[in-house]
Amino acid sequence: MNGRLKRHRVRVAVFCLCAAAIVGAGEVGAFTPYRLLVQAAKSPESASVFVLDKRLRSQLRRALVAAAPEATLAVSPYVWGSHAYLVGWVTSVEERSEIEAAARGVSGLVSVQVYLPVKPTGGEAPSAASELALKASVTRSLVAAMGTEKTNVSVDVLGSHAVLVGVLGSAEEVHAATTAAQATEGVQSVSSFLSVPPAMDRKLLGRRLR
Repeated sequence: MNGRLKRHRVRVAVFCLCAAAIVGAGEVGAFTPYRLLVQAAKSPESASVFVLDKRLRSQLRRALVAAAPEATLAVSPYVWGSHAYLVGWVTSVEERSEIEAAARGVSGLVSVQVYLPVKPTGGEAPSAASELALKASVTRSLVAAMGTEKTNVSVDVLGSHAVLVGVLGSAEEVHAATTAAQATEGVQSVSSFLSVPPAMDRKLLGRRLR
């Protein structure tokens, strides 16, 4: 019973921290408490690091909207462990430079990594429907390989190239996720922005929440 009570208190604490982070970031309208609580429970990050990442991601979104509003629907911003990752299609090398510069101007980010290829046009342009279908296939592969409790990995697909972003509990899990994505039918190549949190930033629970 003590163990269950402790896990319950941790969930409540994470919930309160998440609520404070979203309110502080000015995203009350987009606040989805249950979803955030589930994400926090699945993440191997500590509650404080998880909350900081949410705040930084909100700031990153605002910076991108201000710098390149036309690109915000095509580029997905992520923040894990104060490291930023930008994934998506851009229309030109100049647009990519503008997006990178805006991201690097966000205070508090440790680094910025990008996968922002220029989108092909004409007959070489990828099908959005095909990309969505392949993304769903990669996600299913991750669930099958790792289980639903460890799917705190974001998947983007650009053409036939899959990009994985997120944090996992060990190097073995990172390898398993990357291998599962590579083995998915239709995927020609994979970029992995997966990482393992430093020991000081991990949850102090003894075991991951289930």
